[in-house]
Amino acid sequence: MFEGTVSEAISKVIKIVKSLRGLIIAVVIVLLIIVSLVLYSGAWPPLVVIESKSMQHSNTESFIGTIDTGDMVILKKMANTTEVRTYLESLADGYQTYGEYGDVVIYRPYGSESQTPIIHRALLRMEYNSSGGGFDIPVLGEIPSSMWSVAGGPKDFHNMKAELVLTGIGYNQVTVRLNISIMLSHFAQVAMVPFSGFVTLGDNNRGIADQMSNICWTPVRADWINGEARGELPWFGLLKLWITGPTPDGPVPENSKTDLFVSLGLLIGVPVAIDVSSMILERKGKHPGTWLRSKLGLKQKVEKPLKETTPIGKEPTSKKSKSGESKTSSERRSGGKKKGQR
Repeated sequence: MFEGTVSEAISKVIKIVKSLRGLIIAVVIVLLIIVSLVLYSGAWPPLVVIESKSMQHSNTESFIGTIDTGDMVILKKMANTTEVRTYLESLADGYQTYGEYGDVVIYRPYGSESQTPIIHRALLRMEYNSSGGGFDIPVLGEIPSSMWSVAGGPKDFHNMKAELVLTGIGYNQVTVRLNISIMLSHFAQVAMVPFSGFVTLGDNNRGIADQMSNICWTPVRADWINGEARGELPWFGLLKLWITGPTPDGPVPENSKTDLFVSLGLLIGVPVAIDVSSMILERKGKHPGTWLRSKLGLKQKVEKPLKETTPIGKEPTSKKSKSGESKTSSERRSGGKKKGQR
């Protein structure tokens, strides 16, 4: 009775596992994806949801390969921020990410953990000239002279204190004005020694650099950067914004919503359709794999016949001798003699 109860319990467990097989496989796949993302990213969480329109290349249409509201991008930690390629540095060799020159970085303004991370493109590096009190921007010597000028000062990228004007920047070919004198006055007002860092710019911010707005008036220091943006999972971040917030800052392209709903429909609908089809075929007495092979014109699998085995504790069946008489195993061991014979 006890053995029967155990076997029945095992049988029930096996049935439950089989019925949940699809769910178990899905959970395992999701866990493997998450672990892979963490290992590649080197950060937690490895994905960043885009909350605003500042990187969009259109407010009415989203594109694969650009950063739009509701997209998710991978945050890739860097061993050293010297790996960051700025927009101006990338003009020479054409290096691009997300539809434009240079790398997109994720940083916290002023290095504050209470600040919402900003994901914008690194435009240029500026190095504080401690002896002159201004900033050096060496990359200006490597780009066409027609792309930059200085308002209110000599056209020299050493110890700059006036307004730098860049033209033809980004996908929308905007003009960027970086008033270095204002930045220096801010440092003076808070009694802070100026420092080197990056100038950052949202692709869709009409040429207004973060350092000329209320986002982050200082250059972005290397230790404020959490990492670079790498890859994207389009549209799915909208679920997070709609359910838990915050409300998207700016318009969400209509095709992002449409593509999200279509993707969800396929992800949910295809497995359900496969399960329902399998159930229907099994009720008709057809094995799904066999039926599919026949429809595709593939050769059916031939099951190998099971070999006969002798149960433990039982004697094998008698075999006939050459003379046609059968002998038991005990007789064969004793040389064919019966009990009582010598």
